[in-house]
Amino acid sequence: MVKKSFMAVMSLVLLLSVFSFQPGAADAKGDQIVEEARKHLGTPYKYGGTTPSGFDCSGFTGYVFDKAGEDLPRTAAQQYNVGKSVKKSNLQKGDLVFFSNGSSISHNGIYIGNGKFIHSSSSNGISISKVDDPYYWGSRYKGAKRVIDEKEEGVKSETLEPLPDGQYHDVKEGFWAYNSINSLSQDGIINGYSDSTFKPSKSITRAQAATLLMKALDLPRNGKDSRFNDVSSKHEHATAIKAADEAGLITGNENGEFMPEDPMTRQQMAVVFYRAFDLEGTEYDGDFVDVSTDHRYHKHISAIAGSGIASGNENGEYEPGRETTRAHFSVFLENALDK
Repeated sequence: MVKKSFMAVMSLVLLLSVFSFQPGAADAKGDQIVEEARKHLGTPYKYGGTTPSGFDCSGFTGYVFDKAGEDLPRTAAQQYNVGKSVKKSNLQKGDLVFFSNGSSISHNGIYIGNGKFIHSSSSNGISISKVDDPYYWGSRYKGAKRVIDEKEEGVKSETLEPLPDGQYHDVKEGFWAYNSINSLSQDGIINGYSDSTFKPSKSITRAQAATLLMKALDLPRNGKDSRFNDVSSKHEHATAIKAADEAGLITGNENGEFMPEDPMTRQQMAVVFYRAFDLEGTEYDGDFVDVSTDHRYHKHISAIAGSGIASGNENGEYEPGRETTRAHFSVFLENALDK
């Protein structure tokens, strides 16, 4: 009898131990984020950078979270305004940690456990530092936010109700790009996702841009067999990629690749719109502090700024290497179509 009771207790202990070590959704997502972040160790810092060729701090966090299916705003200050505040003593892998050099947020990174975070440092690129580093980060620590899904495994998120065409749960009336997104959606040029979301701050890929231009400009559709070795005829955007290429709007590289899943940067977008809307000879009567006259794409950037299609930020920057978001592309495209 005692033996049976002992075995029952041990079985219960073993069963409980198994459940106690099963990771929840947040733990799994946090590990995924940290794993992706570590892949980029050593990548150089690049002001305005949002791709693996070079990142700034928020460009890095946004890229890593996007890979994990999480959508973040562009800047560190904007990212500080999302998610749930977390005490330093309760930090978990995947939490965003923020730092200030005064009253405003100036830097952020991703907590990876053991008091450390991974970030894009202006001096060391993608590297790992201590949150409580007494020589620098410790005194500049501002707070942390948890933005990953904290629901337990097996619990389904709330189902969003379907909305009419042109309406999205994450693009409300009053949103800065609402009119452009709504107008293009009503015209059948752009659409959202199956759950009636638009994900406005998500980067637009080269393939997606090709499809939008094909629809907006009614480009000839001559099949799905493009000349690019990384685009099969079964690719979702094969027809559009071929159409955009044949129209001379979006071309590939010297290796015969279109790079369909690469995000389109703002400087690439300038080149495409320059070609698509015949902006040769158009010039901007101002200048951008980050686009010199000898910049490779100066004439293209000057042209779309001069035409009123696109503009810079409040600091007088065009941010040529920054990825173009779905919201920005929508505004640029509608502006161009209205010219």
